[in-house]
Amino acid sequence: MIMNSTKLLFNTTMIIGVMVCICSNNWMMMWSGLEISLISFLPLMISSNSLSSESMMKYFIIQSMSSSILMFGMLFLMMMIKMSLFIMVISLLLKIGMAPFHNWVLSVVEGITYDSIFILLTLMKIPPLMILSYINLTMWIPIMMSLILGSILGINQNSVRKILGYSSIYNLGFTCSCINEMSLWLIYMLIYMFMLMCIVLMMTKLNIYYLNQIMINEFNLKTKTCFWLMMMSFGGVPPMLGFLSKLMLFEFIIMNNQMLILMTMLISSLIVMFYYIRCTYMSIMFSSILMKWNLFSLSYSMIILTLINILMLSLMIFIKSLF
Repeated sequence: MIMNSTKLLFNTTMIIGVMVCICSNNWMMMWSGLEISLISFLPLMISSNSLSSESMMKYFIIQSMSSSILMFGMLFLMMMIKMSLFIMVISLLLKIGMAPFHNWVLSVVEGITYDSIFILLTLMKIPPLMILSYINLTMWIPIMMSLILGSILGINQNSVRKILGYSSIYNLGFTCSCINEMSLWLIYMLIYMFMLMCIVLMMTKLNIYYLNQIMINEFNLKTKTCFWLMMMSFGGVPPMLGFLSKLMLFEFIIMNNQMLILMTMLISSLIVMFYYIRCTYMSIMFSSILMKWNLFSLSYSMIILTLINILMLSLMIFIKSLF
């Protein structure tokens, strides 16, 4: 959609809704912020895709239902009923699409554009996560389920949008594992937003929606290498920026002595890394007509990109050690 006054209005009100929810000090204003951001995001989901109206309706129904459950939880909280916080947590898990309430995310992302996917998987999840951090309950079962389902079910996917959907479910497991430490999960979310933005921009530019297109189309070496580096960073391969966020969480979980969660994270990280790198490995190594020895003749821009990815991790660790 071309940027016009209507789109500008909806984007502005969506951001205002998010800010209202984050900055509020009472439950009703938080709920109002969630509703403002929801009703502003719905028109932005419209696209030329024939499934966009279906995705819009599914998203609206799910979000309305979770908002209703959240309101019930708030009423029960006022009535001093013991299960009130549990009901509120369930409604918020449904709202962000965390396992076992994750199925709606996959059907919604399949019918919308990459721009809408980016907003759905990042900005729209910050207010519910903020409310979850206020509630301050441990949610080890949903975290374990998100890590396991997000990693295993993403392996046999051919659609890039579904892979990003499963990746979001998987990363929510990481985010919610440190939900009590607001600074930690916000940094993790910001790094995830940056990496997802890089992937979304590249996918939009190359007009790729399925993995077959990456293998069939013969992109130039710079594009392939850049895409490969981004996917490695997204998967959390050690020299890249994406490893920094995982490293911080591993440190936090070791300090809290949660070894079962740590083992699940490590094993699921390997599975996720497999299907991220698979996206680019096939196009570079097998389905490419490029002479393989030409891979060593990289341009300066690619070398600079690699250095930024490597040095950024070291720089951030150094800055972290200063505080």
